[in-house]
Amino acid sequence: MTSEDMTPPGAGHGLLDYTGHLMKRAFLHVHAHGTEAMPAGRHPREIGVLLLLIHAGPLSQARVGALLDISRTDMVKVVDGLETPGYVVRERDRDDRRRYALRATEAGERACAELRAAADGADRAAFGCLSADERARLVAILLDLIPDLRDALPGELLARPGFLIARCHHRLRRRGEQRLASRGLRPRHFGLLTALAGVEPCSQQRLAGLMGVSGPAIIQSIDELEHAGLIRRDRNPDDRREHLLHITADGRRRHREARDDMDDFQRELNTEIGAERIAELNRLLLALIPSEAPTPQRRTP
Repeated sequence: MTSEDMTPPGAGHGLLDYTGHLMKRAFLHVHAHGTEAMPAGRHPREIGVLLLLIHAGPLSQARVGALLDISRTDMVKVVDGLETPGYVVRERDRDDRRRYALRATEAGERACAELRAAADGADRAAFGCLSADERARLVAILLDLIPDLRDALPGELLARPGFLIARCHHRLRRRGEQRLASRGLRPRHFGLLTALAGVEPCSQQRLAGLMGVSGPAIIQSIDELEHAGLIRRDRNPDDRREHLLHITADGRRRHREARDDMDDFQRELNTEIGAERIAELNRLLLALIPSEAPTPQRRTP
């Protein structure tokens, strides 16, 4: 075992106190399973679009994007990918002839059935560590975080924990961004500083491991924090090819301020749906994170 593999007990685990961080880690876990399970050339987002159009369409492209939390740019790509094989078509909106609405075709319904089967397999793999009762409780608590969508989306989508985790992740990330905007930071910056505070100095690769992402995935955040003077890179005296990351004095001050903001946000979540339900949600999310969860006995779904 190398020094890189030896993490002090509790190092970087301050992040595990935050529902937003756990939701992001669970989202990455679920998204990886979903992407791997999709047929060649297809994307997990497409099942949401097709299901929405089948159950509630025709709908405008903007309305679909708003309901599914897909940006305008990404929505254009998704629709293009579904329109090319004939899974969706554009028609004049019956309520506004100046606009177009999207409608799922028969070919789209057949494709949706294939994507649904793939998504079912991905969910079984991603949530296999949870019992059926735990999955049901997870779905119920996730719905509490996005109550405005209960009557806006098809029941089949709202029963999919992977879909709900994605929606909750994006919702919590935006709320975190609003909290930290005045600090000139984003949730990913706060996460990096929090993880680094428990183990510094450490390498970029080790820090990425604590964050649950690949080394290249945090390069941009490291560069941004270094440019802002909140961290610095020093050569490792034991390996001149490697840099070690440190938090600067200004970085510690900004991190304390950001931590106060995120603590307030966590208390806000506790108030909104109850501290006990948030604690249960955190426990269930933690169980989904392979590198953090204890090794459970695999349960029968």
